[in-house]
Amino acid sequence: MLLGLLPVLLSACGVEHAESTKPAASPTARTSKAKGASTRVGQGVSLLDRAGAAVGKEPVHMDIAITDSLGNIDSVMTMAADPLNQEFEGTTQSTMSGLSGADAVTVVGKFIAIGSRYWAESTPPGGGWHEGTSHPGDPFPLGELLPYLINVHGIPGKFIRGHTTVGVSATLDSHGVRLMEQYAATRSISPAQQIINSIVFNVWTDPDHRPREIQLTEHCVQEGHPYQVYETILYYDWGVGVHVANPT
Repeated sequence: MLLGLLPVLLSACGVEHAESTKPAASPTARTSKAKGASTRVGQGVSLLDRAGAAVGKEPVHMDIAITDSLGNIDSVMTMAADPLNQEFEGTTQSTMSGLSGADAVTVVGKFIAIGSRYWAESTPPGGGWHEGTSHPGDPFPLGELLPYLINVHGIPGKFIRGHTTVGVSATLDSHGVRLMEQYAATRSISPAQQIINSIVFNVWTDPDHRPREIQLTEHCVQEGHPYQVYETILYYDWGVGVHVANPT
């Protein structure tokens, strides 16, 4: 049940159809795609490459918030991830209502994942923990998306929880958008008749190239209705260990 709630945790838009992802473009091709290419564009690509490499090398904690322009998604999540040891845990609280005017439903959930096994519980429906053989994974797979970036450019840095950062903005090309749709679909989180038209994101990294904040804007269509989904991921406590256990 919990993974079925993750359209507001991993990618709030779903997929209308499956499409194979084409081979990754080279970093050179990514740079040349950007209009008005400059050294700043090249630096932006390099920063994102380094940030993508940093993710997955040590434990990290995250706060995630998701809303949409229709006012029918309001979700918050805390997550701790140790990708090297394949240990994850998190809590969620999501309030969702349908485009058809259905009453809003609030769901509170918890999940734990070790290797390929996960345990989840939620209210509603209740009934305690249940077990499966998948897990949420990275809420934004930056490293996998790097080959599909266009319009890469620098944006002002800012202080994030006491850390100085530099900022980069980028847009996913059509293959990157399809990859995000597939990423959602493989986790059974893709509502029917819901597609992503485009994704723009901003990334702020610290001097060690670790992401400190990612902001995404997803331009979506559901049942013919265009809308936007806004997601913010705050990264903190890099290197702080994650130790989880089978809850049952």
